[in-house]
Amino acid sequence: MTFLADGFRQVDNAANLAKLEICLSLMEHLPDFQTYKRTSYEALVLGPDSKVADLACGLGFDLPRLKQLVPGGSVTGFDLSDRFVKAAQHHVTDVLGDADPSITVRQGDIHGLGCDPDLFDAARIDRSLQHIPDPAAAIGEMARIVRPGGIVCASEPDWSSFVIGSDLAEISRHAENAFRNGFLNPMIGRELVDLVGGHLTITHHSVHPILLKRLADAEIIFDLTETLQRCVLEEKIPAAEAKTFYADLEGRDKNHRFFALLNIHVVAGRKQ
Repeated sequence: MTFLADGFRQVDNAANLAKLEICLSLMEHLPDFQTYKRTSYEALVLGPDSKVADLACGLGFDLPRLKQLVPGGSVTGFDLSDRFVKAAQHHVTDVLGDADPSITVRQGDIHGLGCDPDLFDAARIDRSLQHIPDPAAAIGEMARIVRPGGIVCASEPDWSSFVIGSDLAEISRHAENAFRNGFLNPMIGRELVDLVGGHLTITHHSVHPILLKRLADAEIIFDLTETLQRCVLEEKIPAAEAKTFYADLEGRDKNHRFFALLNIHVVAGRKQ
């Protein structure tokens, strides 16, 4: 079984790649995700001829959007997963209709991309530092590949802000902790200012709430059923209480009272 909290660490070994793709695709269409993404683009301070790198680009949703902001420039996507690299290449072609030589996707490890220093005007990463072993080294690599005066931007969740609204607060707390603890770096959002500030001069910091009001969306993004199953297997909660908790969520959803909340930090810095 692929668990979303840790499934993105080794995408090419994921038992259920479709589950990861469905999650990423849903997030792309939700307004709160679109809002913080627009902020991350703006924080890059791109010009029409800028060269921009999108690290851990996943399915490549951001690549055509970034290209629209740099019509005379170029966009390079990097991802460790061979399967995601191929998917991103297909997405770019699907959106643009034809191959665009100014948009490329390469396989690469963010801890060491193997490209020249000072190559890009800006570099961004989105919701991926939470999964990687050494976020500080990744930020350092991003700083290395941008030119002096260039911008690095990172957007990451702070999983300590994760809340599932329920009348059964104790069970909700166990579920929140079970999902949160599946991430390598669950507090990465709140740590970004220090990580980015250790290499660059901070130019932007904002916090964006992700508020889900439908149980179906939260099921896909926060893997609620799998999370509750793990709580039961680890004997954090009895199976009967897990069932009661999910029934409570379904009742809240039916009565338009369901919510799940998470904060995402967007931090950018300029290379001196």
